[in-house]
Amino acid sequence: MSVRHSSTEASMSEYDVKKEKETTQDVVAKEDIAAASYVSGQYSIPNCIHVLRNLKQNGRLYGKRFSYALELIKDSKNRVIVISLKDCFSELEDWIDYKFNK
Repeated sequence: MSVRHSSTEASMSEYDVKKEKETTQDVVAKEDIAAASYVSGQYSIPNCIHVLRNLKQNGRLYGKRFSYALELIKDSKNRVIVISLKDCFSELEDWIDYKFNK
């Protein structure tokens, strides 16, 4: 006895495969964007280092805390925070202290 699949079931499986492929493509696209922003985007490591150096020059970040902040910006989420707080030195310093003392 053969089992017949409805056209809706067949469409659903084609949709699921297509959806999976799109998801894979989306992931690759996101990785490409992240790789580009790592070096040259708004949230790039060089931009974050510039912000951290400004904090250091203003006497708000020094020693191990500065080194720790450099380690923090390896993570793209942390780079977004650093750039978002670049004009708020005290808040950026508080966030770095929070992460440092965690």
